[in-house]
Amino acid sequence: MPEPLTVPVVLAWETNYLSDCVGIMLETAKAIDTEAIAAAGKVERSTAYFASEAGNTSRQRGAADKIDTLKSADVLEALATSLRTYVAEFDSNIKIIREQKKEAEESVWDLYVTDDGQVKSRKSNWETGLEYGSFGAGAIAAKEFWMTRYQNLISAALTWIKRVDQEGAEIYVKNLEGLTDQVKTSVTTTPNDPELARILREYQTDASKDAPRLWPVGAVADALKAIGVNQSPSLLTAEEIAAMEKLYATHGIGAVGQALTLPDVANAAADEYSRGTRADGQGDAYRHMYWNAMMTQKFGEDWAQTYATAHEKSAANDPQREAMDLWNNELGRKIGAANPNASPEELQALVRQEVESGRAVVITAKDTNGDPLPAEQTQITWSRSTDQKVTGPPAGVGIPLPGRK
Repeated sequence: MPEPLTVPVVLAWETNYLSDCVGIMLETAKAIDTEAIAAAGKVERSTAYFASEAGNTSRQRGAADKIDTLKSADVLEALATSLRTYVAEFDSNIKIIREQKKEAEESVWDLYVTDDGQVKSRKSNWETGLEYGSFGAGAIAAKEFWMTRYQNLISAALTWIKRVDQEGAEIYVKNLEGLTDQVKTSVTTTPNDPELARILREYQTDASKDAPRLWPVGAVADALKAIGVNQSPSLLTAEEIAAMEKLYATHGIGAVGQALTLPDVANAAADEYSRGTRADGQGDAYRHMYWNAMMTQKFGEDWAQTYATAHEKSAANDPQREAMDLWNNELGRKIGAANPNASPEELQALVRQEVESGRAVVITAKDTNGDPLPAEQTQITWSRSTDQKVTGPPAGVGIPLPGRK
C-alpha cells in the first residue's frame, strides 16, 4: 500500500529530483528525434546503391521505424511536460502548507498542526480566556479565527496535492497510450503456450479517452447515504461512471449500493479461499470470477461485462494484468449466466473448481526465492500449474497492448 499523503510526508518530498528528471527526459526526447531523422535519412538515400526489391523493403521498414521512433520521442516529451506541470502544482501547495504551518506554530495562540492538516491549540478556550482577562472573549474569537484560517489553507493545499497525485498519475501514464501498436507489441514478451499467447493478445481493452473522475459525488452520493451506503469517492474511468449511472437509471439507487458492496464480498471470499494471493495470484483470479458471477446473477451478463471491462480502462494498464483480469472476469460471467439461481456457496464452489482445474489465469512475477522477475520474464500462466509463491504483480508501469475488447 502506498504511504498516506499527510503533512509530514509531503513536506519531506524533494521535488527537485523530479525537476531533474524532466530535464533529462526532454534532452533524451530531443536526442532520439535527431538520431531517428538522421538514420532514416541515410536509409532514404540508399536508392542509388541499393536499387532492388530488398532495398525497397528496407526503405519501407526504415520509414516505418522512423514513425515509431519519432512517436516514442513525442511520448517521452509529453511525459516530461506533464511531470513538469505536476511538480509545479506540488511545489506551490507544499509552499502554502509549510508557510501556514510555520505561522500557526509561531503564533501567540500556542497552535500545532496534526498530520492530517487539522490546526489545534494546546490551550482550551477557558485557559485562553483566563490568560487574557477582560479581553478573554475577544482573544478566544481571534484564536478561533486564526485556527480556522490556517486549517482551511493547509487542508485545501493538502487536498489539492492528493488530487493531483491521484488524478495526475492516471493522466500521466495515459501518455504511454500514444506509443504505436508496433512499439507496444514489440516490447511485450509473449508466452510460449499458444493459448496463453492468444489470451495475452486478445484480452486487452482500449484506455478510456476521457479523464478519470472521482465518484460518487453530488446527488448520487447523497442518495447512497440516504440508504445507509457511505461510499467515499474513488477515481473511476468515465465508462465505469456511465455504467453505474445506467444501473441507477434502470434499477434504482439500491442496485448501485449493492453493486458497490460486491467487490468487498468478493475480496472476503478470496481471502478465505487463498489468503495472501490476492495480488495477481490464485486468490485474485478467484476474486475476479466470483465478483463477475455475482454481478451477472444480480444485474445481467451485459451490464456485468460493460462494468468489469470499464474497470480495466485505466491508462497504461499492464498487459499481463489486463489479460488476466479480463479472462477471469469472462469465466466468472459464464458461471453466473449458467447458474442464475445458485447460492453464494454454490457459486464459490464453481469458481473454486475453475481455479483448481487450471482454467483461470494468474501471473508469474517472482522466482522460487520470492525475488521479483525482470519485466521480460513476467508472464501470465495457468492457475493450476503455477506455484502460489511465485505469483504477484508485475513491477513498475506496463506498456499497454492494443485494445481488442
